[in-house]
Amino acid sequence: MQTDEKPHDWDRSAVYCALGRKVNESMKKVIAPVLLLCLLTVTASAAYVPEEVVSENRDGRQLVVKTYVLSPEADPGELIEEPFELEGYTYHYLETIKEEQAFKDTRTQTEVVTVETETNDLADILRQLAPTMEYSKDGFSGTLTLDHTSLQTEAKGYTTKYYTITDTKQFPGLSRNDPSYVPATTVKNGSTLTLSDISWTVTGTGLADDILVPTSYTATATYTTTGSQKVATGFVTTASYTGEVTAAGIRSVVYTVTYLGTPIEAPASFNPVWLAVPGAILLLLALGGIAYAVRFRPNAAIYAMNARGVAYKKLGKQRISTRTPKLDLTKLREYPAGDASVELPNKLAQKLAGRIITIQMYDGSRTHLVEPFEGDDNYWFAINEEEKETDNL
Repeated sequence: MQTDEKPHDWDRSAVYCALGRKVNESMKKVIAPVLLLCLLTVTASAAYVPEEVVSENRDGRQLVVKTYVLSPEADPGELIEEPFELEGYTYHYLETIKEEQAFKDTRTQTEVVTVETETNDLADILRQLAPTMEYSKDGFSGTLTLDHTSLQTEAKGYTTKYYTITDTKQFPGLSRNDPSYVPATTVKNGSTLTLSDISWTVTGTGLADDILVPTSYTATATYTTTGSQKVATGFVTTASYTGEVTAAGIRSVVYTVTYLGTPIEAPASFNPVWLAVPGAILLLLALGGIAYAVRFRPNAAIYAMNARGVAYKKLGKQRISTRTPKLDLTKLREYPAGDASVELPNKLAQKLAGRIITIQMYDGSRTHLVEPFEGDDNYWFAINEEEKETDNL
């Protein structure tokens, strides 16, 4: 996140820091923290704001250690600063230590698939369904298993099928082979069939004028009609696959940038007495400006959140007052494209416990109730894009 101050402001701060180093040695204990704050201002040309700055003597070496928490996509090369001076030392870049902050999220995932079969036979359907399936989407992956109880089968569509209904009946003991003796219709399974053919069989004979002639007949009658029914053109089955899927990766990266200091040797002929008066005035001005900056410096960091609810990019910092807790996201250089999250320092969160923070956004305002908070970690809460406040507080 870049600072809002202009380049000439940094030059003025650098002058104040230089003058502060040259005042009387008896004032060094008072000036030391001032110079450290000056350093933080002068080095604001860096693209990112450090989470912590520590000046220490370790194993006889004077060091300044700056800690940054960045997204995995950030370039750590932008953290390295040009040589700077602080409390009688010139500091040069020494090393950068990278520590990745990993995450692992697990959730239950269900996927629904559809298959088509010619019949609704369960064996045919199961042959079309694999027992497991691989899932990979939105950073999550895993193996899902077929849930047999979820199968639902229905007809894909219907068509009309026509067929012939046939019945045969015999009529014995007829005196003549006369078709009028045979009924024209018959009924089978509720369908009316019509006579389509007759075959005659002689079943008795007699003499007439010494001639053998038929005296009785049996008629075999064939009846037919056309039937129809609706049949399925195929079947569609839906089935669910269920299982646990996991997303793992790097949520953020902690970079520890260390600078090694070497003592500055003052010129032997230099006499700082002539600078004492203007130096003291400038020091008072610097102290006043720094005290104002310390009192009103931003204490809440706003981050963008991804689809998994993970903070991945710092959008800026703002100050939250304990008297009237407010945030205004419309004043950020980069407005959150979706959900956002806010990080509050531990001590500030404890002071705000039970208080409501109002968050101003372009489409309205949100509110957040700070819950009682214990522990050494910072306090986080989310700002959901779709939630709107209905009553103004």
